[in-house]
Amino acid sequence: MAISSTRRQRIIEFSTPKVADLVVVEIKDASRHLKSADSADNTAYGTAHPDTTNFPNFKLGLIKNADDEQGQFQLWYYVKDRGEGSQDDSQDDYNWEFQAAGVGNSRYDSVVRTYVIARSDYNEADPVINSAMPITSSDPFELADSYVLFEKKQVRSGDETLDSLYVVEQRVYVKKVPIRRVDLDETFDEPLRSKETIFYKGETPQKTFVFGETDVTKPVNSSKTTAQTFALGAEATSTYDVPNPDLVAPFFGTSIVAINSNKFGVLCEGRQISDNWYAVAERELIKTDANNIVDTYITYQNFSWPPVLSGIVVDRWTRRDGGADPVEYPIYKRGAYSGPTRVEVKIYWKDTPWTIGTSADGSDTELALIKPMHPEPILFQSPIASVSVPPTLHERFRIVASTGTSHPIYTYKGTTWTYEKTNYADWPPDLVIQDSQRPFRGGFLREKIKAFIPEVGD
Repeated sequence: MAISSTRRQRIIEFSTPKVADLVVVEIKDASRHLKSADSADNTAYGTAHPDTTNFPNFKLGLIKNADDEQGQFQLWYYVKDRGEGSQDDSQDDYNWEFQAAGVGNSRYDSVVRTYVIARSDYNEADPVINSAMPITSSDPFELADSYVLFEKKQVRSGDETLDSLYVVEQRVYVKKVPIRRVDLDETFDEPLRSKETIFYKGETPQKTFVFGETDVTKPVNSSKTTAQTFALGAEATSTYDVPNPDLVAPFFGTSIVAINSNKFGVLCEGRQISDNWYAVAERELIKTDANNIVDTYITYQNFSWPPVLSGIVVDRWTRRDGGADPVEYPIYKRGAYSGPTRVEVKIYWKDTPWTIGTSADGSDTELALIKPMHPEPILFQSPIASVSVPPTLHERFRIVASTGTSHPIYTYKGTTWTYEKTNYADWPPDLVIQDSQRPFRGGFLREKIKAFIPEVGD
């Protein structure tokens, strides 16, 4: 049926799930008053609907031909205004899409809210990144979920009735929670905790000093905390002593946190993930006791123990023609031993290197001054006697030799040889044979090996 040139046809369409969000389509006769180019309708996009009583806040968004043959009739699309203070607030009732964190998905629970905004009202700075997500009674989210704005992007709607006046913005909100994990230490078989936290570029990052059900964190430039006590949720109350991270150690890098009788080497690293966000990854590198000891165990390794001299025996052989010839020979307290020896291996770790001390045993705070057993030979020679003892441990010795008054060849002559005590007169009950350190996991790993005196059986 032909459409009267004096009559306006009206069609109602729904552009969103919100019933009141309408698109009014008017069919108009474009040729009715068109006698010249000057008399053509020049109504601009954005002009209000002429019926402001029944269609308030509706604006002209699109005009196109209603028929392809004559071009006499036009479709005029009026859309409900989404300008500031009109429609934008109510879009939160239906504009969300939820995605749970999971395998193959985002690491964080996220909500994408899509807004249709008037181009003239668009403000890139509003809302600001890291601001809280709006919550309405129409969606399943709660304020306690703590969703924050992570990123925004603008796209064309794909709807020709909207594109001339409006822009579509997608706002991605994420639940900003630490991502945690526990790894097994492949070297020392200890569970070590780690977490990654995202921070907005304007936020003050927090450094973790206690990993637990409730973490204990401190911001950058915070003052020193000494022996403060914190309740860690379901865990036992822990007392710890930490240095000022700004004055003593940098925020990023390795530091030691003491918790009760244990110490943890904690490495803090940062990386930028976008123009607005960066991630702080914190992980325990190693776990020690209060003395920085990681592990202690007993094993066997080959080690050489030198012989120990007990004394030198002198026998005199009398000559028929007068006088006597002395014969000296050594007596050993212990023979040399080289073979499996029981040792104690003690592993330490801390974030700064150890210095070498003055003690042969070392300590938890200093490397041992290694003093190996140093055997020395006993050699003397005279016309009447000579002794050659290979290197041994021994006490201080004095050897006296004399020709006497009746020697058939030599006139009277006497002499004395003195041999000082070696650094060990006997095998010590135990001996530190190695105390070394090397860089390891942002700090220094120390290995101290103590050998125990061999128990030689029958």
